[in-house]
Amino acid sequence: MIKLFKKFAKDESGAAIVEYGLALLVTASIAVGAFQYLGTTTNTNVTGACAALGSENC
Repeated sequence: MIKLFKKFAKDESGAAIVEYGLALLVTASIAVGAFQYLGTTTNTNVTGACAALGSENC
């Protein structure tokens, strides 16, 4: 029984999946933040352009 537990403790095959999952989570978080920032900035720029042109349909 102890031998089985030691073998299980040394097995690190699942660690790579966890690391890839964490890397994906960090990357997705950065992407969501970037898209939110770009969306807000784009909206501000388009609204400013419409106001400068005097358009009421924007």
